[in-house]
Amino acid sequence: MLKIHEGSIKHWALRTFGIALLVFVVVWIPTQMSSSRIGQFSDAFILMIAAMSLNLVLGFTGQISIGHSAFFGIGGYTAAILIKDHGWSPGYTFYAAAIVAFVVGCIVALPALRIRGIYLALVTLAVAVLFPTLVKWKKLAWLTDGAKGIDSVRYDEIPTWPILGELKGREGRAVFTFWLALIVVVVTYLVCRGIVKSRFGRALVAIRDNETAAAVMGVNLTSTKVLVFGVSASLCSLAGVLSTLKSGVITPDGQYVTLLGSIVFLLVMIVGGAGTLWGPIAGGLVYVWLDSTTRDIGSDNKGVLGKIFGWADQSPATFILGAVLVVVMFLAPYGLVGLVKRATRRLVVVVPRHIGSESRVTNTLS
Repeated sequence: MLKIHEGSIKHWALRTFGIALLVFVVVWIPTQMSSSRIGQFSDAFILMIAAMSLNLVLGFTGQISIGHSAFFGIGGYTAAILIKDHGWSPGYTFYAAAIVAFVVGCIVALPALRIRGIYLALVTLAVAVLFPTLVKWKKLAWLTDGAKGIDSVRYDEIPTWPILGELKGREGRAVFTFWLALIVVVVTYLVCRGIVKSRFGRALVAIRDNETAAAVMGVNLTSTKVLVFGVSASLCSLAGVLSTLKSGVITPDGQYVTLLGSIVFLLVMIVGGAGTLWGPIAGGLVYVWLDSTTRDIGSDNKGVLGKIFGWADQSPATFILGAVLVVVMFLAPYGLVGLVKRATRRLVVVVPRHIGSESRVTNTLS
C-alpha cells in the first residue's frame, strides 16, 4: 500500500496527472469521434447536471424528491418560449430559466417544512405528474402550444468561439453542443462543490443525518430546506435548457419531462453514488453507455444477448438497465464511486495534513 501525504509533491503530481488525463479525454472526444457519439456524450452531460441537482436535495440533505422532471421541463419551456415568442438569444435563457425554476422550487419546498419521508415523496410526485398535464391545458395553449409542444428552438447560427473557430453543419452543431454542455456541467459541479464544502453544506448533511440534532445545534431548518430546494431546481432547469437547444423541440411527453425523467435522474444518481460529488457524473456516463449499447439488442438475433432477447417485440434496454441496477446495489451499495474508492484505498492512501504543534499551542493560548 502506497501512502501519500496531503499537500506533498507526490500528491500534487497525482492530481496533475489526473487533471491532464481528464483534459486529454475531453479534447479527444469532439475532435476524433463521430457526431453521433459526440451527441451521446452531450446526453450524458445533460443527465449529469440533472442528477447533480437532485443529489443536493436527496443525497446531501436527505429530502426525497421525485419531481425534478418538472424543473427540467420548466427550464426547457422557459427557453423555448423566450426564444420563439420573444426573440431572446439562447444563451440568455439559461439565466431566465434558472430564476424561474428557483422561485418554483422554493414554493414546492414549502410543504417540506412540515412533512418528510414518503409524504414529501408523494408531494413531489404530484408535481412531476401535474406539470405535463398543466402545459397541455387548453387555456395555456397560447403559451405552451399545448400537446404538440414548441419546435424550431435552437441557435439559428452556431456562435463562433475563439478556440473552436467557425463550426458548420451537423458535425459543427454537435461539437458546439458538446462544449456548451460541458461548460454547464463544470459550472454545476463547482456550484455543488462550493455548497457541499461550505458551512451551508455541513448544515445540509446535519439535516440528513439527524434533523432534530441539527435544529438543536442552531441550523435554521426552514431557510436551509427552502434554499437548497430552490438551488437544486435552478440547476436542474439548466439541463432542460440544454436538452431543448440540442433537440430543437420541447413537448409535454418529451424525454425527461414526464415522471420517467425523475426516475432516470434518480437512477443515475444512485448508480453513480448518492451523497458524492462525482457520483452523478459517473452515473450519467454509465447510463448513456448502457442505453446506447442495449437499445438494439435482439433486433438482429446476433450474439448471446441477441439470441436471448430476439423473441421480444421491444428493446430489452429497460430490463437490462434494471438488472444492472440490482447488481450494482448488491456489489456497490454506495454506488460506483464508492466501489472505486474502496478499491483504490487498497493501493493508495492519502494521509490528511496534520495540524502543526504551533497551531495547537496558539489555539490553546487563545
